[in-house]
Amino acid sequence: MDRIVPSSSLNKKISITVIVCIIILLSSFIAFGDENLLDKDKKPIFEKIDREMNLSNLSVSSIVQDKYGFLWFGTQGGLNYFNGRSIKIYKNNPFENNELIHNLIQTMYYDEEKHELWIGTYQGLSHYMIAGNKFKNYSAEENGLSNAVVVAVTKDADGYIWIGTLDGLNKLDPRTDNIINYEVPGNVVRDLLVDSTGRLLIGTYEGLMYFNERLSRVDKIDVEIPTPYVMEIKEFEKGILTLGLWDGGIAEINMITNEVKTRTYADNRIYSVLKTNDGTLWTGTWGGGLFATTKDGDVFHFEGDGKENSLSNPIIYSLFQDESNNLWIGTNGGGISKLNPRKTNYVKYSHNPEIAGSLTQGKINKIFRDSEGNLWVAIYNSGLNRFDEEKNEFIKYAEGMKEPFSLMDNQIVDIMETKERELLFGTGAGIQKYNIESGEMQEFDILPEGILVYALEEGPREEILIGTYSNGLYIYDKSSDFLKHYSSNSEENKNISDNLIYDILTDSKGRIWIGTNNGLNLMQAGEENFRVFRRQAGDYSCIASNTIRSLYEDSKGRVWIGTVSGGVALYNDEDDNFTSYTESDGMPGNTIMSIMEGKDGLIWMATQNGIAVLNPEDGEIIKLTPEDGIGFWEFNPGHFAEKDGTLLFGGIDGITAIPNNVKINAYESPGVYITGVNVRQEELDSNKQIFNGDEVILNPDDNLLSFEFVALDFDSPYKTKFLYKLEGFDDKWNKSDTRNYASYSNLSPGKYEFVVKAETFRGVSTEPASFIFTIEKPWYRTIYAYGLFAMALMGIILATYKIREGYLLNAKNSELSHLNKRLEETNNELERASIRDHLTGAYNRGYFDVLIKQELNLAKRSNASLSLIMFDVDNFKDINDTFGHLTGDDFLIKISEAITSVLPRSTDTVSRFGGDEFAIVLYDTDKEGAILVAERIINTFEEVSLMPKFTNGKIKVTLSIGVVSSRPEEYTLPETLIEAADKALYEAKQQGKNRICISNEIK
Repeated sequence: MDRIVPSSSLNKKISITVIVCIIILLSSFIAFGDENLLDKDKKPIFEKIDREMNLSNLSVSSIVQDKYGFLWFGTQGGLNYFNGRSIKIYKNNPFENNELIHNLIQTMYYDEEKHELWIGTYQGLSHYMIAGNKFKNYSAEENGLSNAVVVAVTKDADGYIWIGTLDGLNKLDPRTDNIINYEVPGNVVRDLLVDSTGRLLIGTYEGLMYFNERLSRVDKIDVEIPTPYVMEIKEFEKGILTLGLWDGGIAEINMITNEVKTRTYADNRIYSVLKTNDGTLWTGTWGGGLFATTKDGDVFHFEGDGKENSLSNPIIYSLFQDESNNLWIGTNGGGISKLNPRKTNYVKYSHNPEIAGSLTQGKINKIFRDSEGNLWVAIYNSGLNRFDEEKNEFIKYAEGMKEPFSLMDNQIVDIMETKERELLFGTGAGIQKYNIESGEMQEFDILPEGILVYALEEGPREEILIGTYSNGLYIYDKSSDFLKHYSSNSEENKNISDNLIYDILTDSKGRIWIGTNNGLNLMQAGEENFRVFRRQAGDYSCIASNTIRSLYEDSKGRVWIGTVSGGVALYNDEDDNFTSYTESDGMPGNTIMSIMEGKDGLIWMATQNGIAVLNPEDGEIIKLTPEDGIGFWEFNPGHFAEKDGTLLFGGIDGITAIPNNVKINAYESPGVYITGVNVRQEELDSNKQIFNGDEVILNPDDNLLSFEFVALDFDSPYKTKFLYKLEGFDDKWNKSDTRNYASYSNLSPGKYEFVVKAETFRGVSTEPASFIFTIEKPWYRTIYAYGLFAMALMGIILATYKIREGYLLNAKNSELSHLNKRLEETNNELERASIRDHLTGAYNRGYFDVLIKQELNLAKRSNASLSLIMFDVDNFKDINDTFGHLTGDDFLIKISEAITSVLPRSTDTVSRFGGDEFAIVLYDTDKEGAILVAERIINTFEEVSLMPKFTNGKIKVTLSIGVVSSRPEEYTLPETLIEAADKALYEAKQQGKNRICISNEIK
């Protein structure tokens, strides 16, 4: 059963009886660091966790986070332990009393001090001691609980556990296991809370109660609330209680004045309540979805329609906010919906082919808002768009349209407004003028014909500065109607470094900056000539690239220069040099399309690989990607800073609007945990969940170890990358990308430290975690054994000395030394021969049997795909018969070497399965990936088979391949995979050889 709720339409006693009957009847069927989760201009994105992620049941009644950061989900199908990448399930064993008492979980309480869970179920209470992986259970029959159905659990300051059931209140002393029962008016306890005064509050079907310590009884709090059915009690502010009421909405009670404020909703059947860190009150209902009221009074309603990126179900069972401000929403039937504040959608305008008034598709050259508040957008080769606020649509301007919407050319690159309140459009055919008041367009004929205008800027003396695509710079003096020209090939002393001009800036000091395709130009105030800055190889005080794409002056008068392939440069006035920030300093890309300053003084830069936010005071850089809601990876030159501080960036598919109140923080480094250690394919300690900092001693033959690890980043956990190394074995860090396990074999005796660290999707590096282990030496290699051997040798030498002459003794010693060396060489050869095929050097069948079992077990634990490729040489007998068996052996060696060289990962190995048949095990590889590997094998095999020494023009040797891929279940055996792959190989032979066959089913 998934709920215990009252019905206000029935008599109190009757309703409780009906509800209990229903329970009995149905129970068998049972950043981008913006702290705000919601924005009225943005639609939130709900992520979903369900059966596909191994959630044991889609009804999630309770969610808690432990002190290490792991999440625990109480469901109607058991307890779920979540590390961001995978879920481990704890279920009831009907034949055992030392596991979860019942799978249908109603509530949970986490004791951080002791790192323990108290789990209320429909058959009693489970006390789970996480560190030792032990359950201790309390039931109505054996321990005296007042009722088997536990609805609420909490702990007071004295360490007592209070338990609310369908039939009263219970007080458990975990030191003695003694339970005391207390009667509750109406019997049913819905919720428990120890408030800020230390008083135990009790939500019941007859109102709000409290436990009277003096009289040891439950008394009612005399307060008027809309309905008596108190489902949830919270104290978000000291002295202010927030009650979730069935059929009564929300009641907020001032416990000093007894003043009551109420909130009502379209559905008032309140089941869960939470106030998040941004001040938003979240109200979960039993069928009406989720309501959110922000601290500004904005109300949002999420119906729970289950559509993509929407709330998964209208019945809200539980609410929880984790340490990273993610909101987790447990539903009754839709699993868990997660709302990540870092995944707000900031795209404001985009193209929709079904809406004529949407933004025109294409690269955005310019975004500009004129003095009348009109927003203009210039799209590459597609003219202009002007947003009409009243119609909420874009008005289009283009070449060939009727007046007043006609342009002289569709290529609009820049826009500026004059003091006469006229807009100037830089086009591919000169400058066009637009009267803001009248809406009339006309040509501004001041340039020679055929000039493509790339940049427009007002000069220090109100001139118009005009940058062109291939004709350099023009300066137009309006007062004298005089046009001055600067060109890279000018015969006069009016030179600039290049005729292709991307951007122009007139700064607060009256200086003119010109960004060209070949150098940065600077004209000091009052001068007529330009000084040129260029890249100098090896000189970090110069700009890093000669192609200058964007120019910007911030509020402190600092000039920023965005380059192509050289990052961004800051001009240092005092030293007359530059400080550059590139990808090596943390920039997401080295091509800077636009630069703006936020109201907080941070510098925002759009690149072709996301957005960078730079703190000019300390050089810290935050990288924003589409995961942060900015919409795109690649941005165009178009940008604009609104008066309210909103920053507009033009991207490949629209316009991103970053509000002025968005907070940019460096994300806290998540914890990295070693969650599994396996020795010789067996768990080192199945009762431990974290092995960080542990140190163990292993036997001499315990030299095959594997490790599993995770970084608790609930933001984008599957994009977290890992690095690891084994101190005492590895010389450098190994990169495993997103793979979260590592293994080592044939380790020599000695002390080792396994160290792992991670880098999140947002570029935050973690502190390393480590696990120390020592592999003991065999007894015959210990100091005591060496002492014993020495004593024995001394006895032999002494006896020999007495019997034989010194010459004979020396000869025997020399012979003994020679034999020891030969023995060591023989031992080494035997060790290699035990796992390697003596002919090809590939791993042999014995090692393959060990490997496939190990990889299968890892795939089961990680819920990963596993693929097996088996291939056989067609017509191999023809090579032996034609060229002899020695050539045939050489052919097999060459095949093994060639195929090993094309395997995508160093951990992928070739094993000789027998004769001319080979096998490859591919961990974490699905069918598509396995087919790609098989095709590589075919291609490299053809290169070997065409070598002159293996063919005479008549012999055609090919390869038949069988492939099987599976996400293995617990019962999947190695033999199952081998049989399926071998069957597919046989089908390839039957179908004519020289082909790849895929096994489509695993029995």
